[in-house]
Amino acid sequence: MKKIISLVSLLFLAVILNSCNTIQNSDTKLDDNGSKEKPIEYKIEKIVLSKGYQSLEPNVEILEKNEDIKILISLGLVESSGIKIDKITENNEKINIYTSRLLEDDKTQFAIPQAIIKLKISDKDNLDDIKFNIINENYDPIELKFGKSQILNKIYSQFKISPNTIPVVDLIKTKESFVWNIDFNNISETDDWKSPLINLNVKADANTGKIVLSNKEVISEYIDNGLILDYIPGKYLLYKQEEIDEEKSTNTLWLYNLQNNKKEKLYETNDLIYSGIFSPDNKNIAFIENDENISNIFLINIDEKTTNKITPIDYDHTWNMKWKDKNNLYFVNNDSESKSTLLKYNTAEKKSEEVFSVGKIISDFDFKNDLIVFTEYDEKKLNKNIYITRDGSNLVTIDKGYRVSFLDDSTIIYLKNIQNKNTNILSIYNLKDNSKITETEVDIENYIKLNSNNLLIIEKNSSNKDYTIMKYNTENKFSKPIGKITGEVLFYDEALNKCYISLSPPIENEKKHIIYSIDLNKLNINKK
Repeated sequence: MKKIISLVSLLFLAVILNSCNTIQNSDTKLDDNGSKEKPIEYKIEKIVLSKGYQSLEPNVEILEKNEDIKILISLGLVESSGIKIDKITENNEKINIYTSRLLEDDKTQFAIPQAIIKLKISDKDNLDDIKFNIINENYDPIELKFGKSQILNKIYSQFKISPNTIPVVDLIKTKESFVWNIDFNNISETDDWKSPLINLNVKADANTGKIVLSNKEVISEYIDNGLILDYIPGKYLLYKQEEIDEEKSTNTLWLYNLQNNKKEKLYETNDLIYSGIFSPDNKNIAFIENDENISNIFLINIDEKTTNKITPIDYDHTWNMKWKDKNNLYFVNNDSESKSTLLKYNTAEKKSEEVFSVGKIISDFDFKNDLIVFTEYDEKKLNKNIYITRDGSNLVTIDKGYRVSFLDDSTIIYLKNIQNKNTNILSIYNLKDNSKITETEVDIENYIKLNSNNLLIIEKNSSNKDYTIMKYNTENKFSKPIGKITGEVLFYDEALNKCYISLSPPIENEKKHIIYSIDLNKLNINKK
């Protein structure tokens, strides 16, 4: 599966030149003052064409001062398909770097050529006094009056936006000038926290600084401020709001009707509402309320508008719950630092009973038929021991990972962190033959089960501060990108191709989260 790479990352169009060959200049010539230039032995480690456009001025930066001197040279803005380092010489306290550009018709572009080079300098004692001189032999760097940073600052001020992702920036040559073409995705306008999210494209003249064209597209609708807890496609959103003042903190639980766009307050408390979930028949809501060291589960009947505490006596450390069916809610009580009890509450009989106790602290858990899978809590590790059991006494370890769940009767799905790469992969465990399969190599932040064969994957984009949403089929290993978003937790409506998401607004705003519905058909990934 091909990973989508942000345009603002370094674009490796020029291959590593002479990375294994040490080059010795053989000629000696006079400089403008009549002094001899002595050749320097050097080795090119890497040459790239950068489209980050952070600095348009040619410059040299010393990276290391060891036995060899490592430098990074940036040649400024150049139209080329690559560059050559022709030779490097020294003369007194000056080092001359002779460069030329390459022009291949199908690869030529506007970028900033950069090279990492190791130099063998005879006199390192006076290194701080040495001046570097880039001599371009067959080109002149392009000079622009307005660089990327200046144009971005102007756009932020003029359009009153506060991006929390890195914009996509490109430089386009026109007949008259150069134009900065800048795309902002999933951004908010700072002057109104109720305004929807937008995609914004701006074109600005790089020599006058003038905005020559702008286009704004609304991609979302404002729902309310709050944090989404659960979702019933096409019917309800369950979310909480938190208000904090000097005297107290207030948490309120709300139900938003997606059919008539009306909201209803369900519950209010001075304690923390930790989580909330709908029952499979959409008639009840279970939520956990936490008061410092004590937590309890409450059940709300949506039709009857009643709220009842269902935690049994002596079980006051519940912290995870899941509906098995419309009548049975399973939940975990942390009995001690080394023991958990799994319980279930029956809504028809209105009573709780123990399922089993285990000498582990249960974190995530899921069940299918009479089989239960869970992870063992470990605050120091992201990858946790994963066990399967039927009665809590016979535990079988299958792997290490987190966010574990059943995909179908014989398949367990989970995330696994690869520490040396700092990435999270999607893994599958087959109960029929006890095999483990790595499904994807992309860096995954989260996943949503759509059905037994299809997932919605939220992939982290390493070069940006956003995420790519993809549909993934576990049978044929086919993935399809849908769009990019700025949050990793979302609730998906497949029929409408919409998602509901809680996002943090600009820093200066007092609201902690804002709930949006986002039209995924308007996200830019498919257009590009």
